[in-house]
Order: sequence, then C-alpha cells, then structure tokens
Amino acid sequence: MPRCTRKGCQKEFDESSNEDGSCKYHPGGPVFHEGLKSWSCCNEVNKPVLEFDAFMEIPPCTTGKHSTEAPPKPVATTAPAEPAQGPTKTVNGVETYGQAAPPSSSNGAGSSSKSAPVAALPPAPTPVPAPAQPKETEEDDLSVPVPSGATCKRLGCGATWQGEDISRGSGEQSTCRYHPQSAIFHEGSKGYLCCKRRVLEFSEFLKIEGCTEGNHLFVGAKRDESVEEMVDCRVDFYQTPTQVHVSAFAKGADKSKSTVRFDSQQLHFDFHLPSNKRIAKSLTLYGPIDPASSTFRIVSTKVDITLIKSTPASWPLLELPAEGTELPPGYALTFGVSGRTGTVGGKEIVLAPEEAARRLQQS
Repeated sequence: MPRCTRKGCQKEFDESSNEDGSCKYHPGGPVFHEGLKSWSCCNEVNKPVLEFDAFMEIPPCTTGKHSTEAPPKPVATTAPAEPAQGPTKTVNGVETYGQAAPPSSSNGAGSSSKSAPVAALPPAPTPVPAPAQPKETEEDDLSVPVPSGATCKRLGCGATWQGEDISRGSGEQSTCRYHPQSAIFHEGSKGYLCCKRRVLEFSEFLKIEGCTEGNHLFVGAKRDESVEEMVDCRVDFYQTPTQVHVSAFAKGADKSKSTVRFDSQQLHFDFHLPSNKRIAKSLTLYGPIDPASSTFRIVSTKVDITLIKSTPASWPLLELPAEGTELPPGYALTFGVSGRTGTVGGKEIVLAPEEAARRLQQS
C-alpha cells in the first residue's frame, strides 16, 4: 500500500478508502530554535518542546485526505542570534573564554577600549572514565493486549499494529528498523548519533531508515503494581562557558528521599516518585566538573541541577558518547544565555582539551 507523505502522518493507506478526514497532518514546517522544537502551523496551540521524541508526538492540527505528493519545501527563515556572554579569544593558539570588548566610545577626541585579559586553559584533566554501558533494549510483554492502531514506540520506526500474525509473526512487517540513539541537528544537517547519514531537508530526515533491527515495541513491559517500578525520565540541558544547567523531568519527586550525587566526571541521581515509581540514573559526563560547587534543587515538576565545569570549555554533548560513536565534523554546541533554555550565540567554540588534541592530530 502507498504511504502518505504529509508531515505528521506518514501512514500507509488504502486508496479506495481514502476519505476526507482520514489523514491528520501538519501543513506547516518544523521550527527549531534555541533548542525548542515546534510546528509553524500550530505553535500557538501546541507549545514548543525540548525533546525530539516529544516533538514527534505533537498531535497534527489539520485533517484531510492522504496524499503521495512530495510536500512543498518550506521557505527557510533564520531567527536572529543572541549574543553569548562573551566571545572566545585565541592566545598563543589556545582557544579560551574571555569578556567581550566593550564598544568604543565617541567623545569628540575618539578613544578605544581594551579587551579584558583572558586566561589559558589549564592542562588536560585526569583520564576520562569509560562511558556507561548501553541499556538493555525494552521488549513488549506478549501477554499485554495491543490497542488497535497502536504505533511502534521505537525511534524512526512508526509501524502501525497490524495484528499478532503480521506485526509479531515471521514476515517482513514484524521486523522493526529503528534508531537506538537520539537525533542530532547541527548547522542545518540532520541525522542520528547511531548512524552516519546526514540530510538537510526535514522531510528527508523522516525517511532515514533505522540502522538497527529488532522487535517492535507497541506496549512495553507489564507492570507489577506491588513492586517498585524503575522508570526513566527526560533530561535536557543548556550550558554557559563555566556551567551546565541540567533539568531532570521527575514530576512529584519526594524531597525527603530523592538524592543527587556529584563525582569528578559523573552525575548520579535517585528520585522517588508517586505510584511507587523510582528513577535511578548515572551519567558519565562529557567533561570534568567541580563536585563541591555543583548544586541541585527539587521543584514540583522537575529537578534543576547546576554543574560547575572544571575548565571553561564547550561540551558537544551532556554525556560522554559510547566508544566508536562518531560526531559530525565540527559538531559542538555553542553557549546558552544564562536563564534561558537552548544553545545560542557563540560565534566561536571553546574546545575541551581532549577535543582540541584530537583535532590537532587530525590536522
């Protein structure tokens, strides 16, 4: 059967039953700005979100008939970039963070301003700990019934439940092709961390076939209400030259039982949630931190964590990627503006010592 090409739908359909209202889609284009993601056609109704998974779950705002026509290319718009908290400077070939030079004043005689002094990065930190092992892949509990029309939850799959014999049988449609790692967007390039293909158009990004094969995930594992359930939570972050601000979305975490612990290059948290749920997570951070100066604060909807960097360097990622993971050439996040969410502003990049050494070896 043909597959609908409308954004937000992407479902297979029968042309003989393609009635008006059978397709739910987004007539506009995706908008990615300062870490937030939304659709141009309904960003006033469906507010922008941070996580790509949450973006893909934004409900379509328009109904109509399924279509196989190529979607029109949206007109590119560029949002104005906000200034970072200070540009990077280069001193004797070492990229460092310094204060921006104040604008020159004009008092008739003309005068010039001097840039604030900058300090070179300290020597490389102690050896980086090995990244955490990948989690065990979640599988469906076969005793749990699958709702009609359920969609596979694995990233990049999108298959619809076709019944036990088809979706869990031995045929072609029982194989799930998905991406085990998250999506990345860098300077217009779009792709996934787990595979090397990169595209420019969002419609082409949606067509990137999964690089891993397994079973579909329609319902997940069955929960025993009498046993404490270990769950995961969404973790977002933005950074300044000296800090990393992390938000762990653990709604209703018990302040008396929940804890956050900092190590030199690891972050550990243990959150106790309502309904006998618990989040226990350890992150191997991309760079070293100062554990004594790092702090956290538990509020009603999330846990705000402030990591103090040992050196004023840009982190391409929050977590140290698994061995063998290849980032796009030049991939690095610029600095966020204090008090805002996202990564904006920086014109140059302050490289972490290990990244600077790697690039020097490649040149």
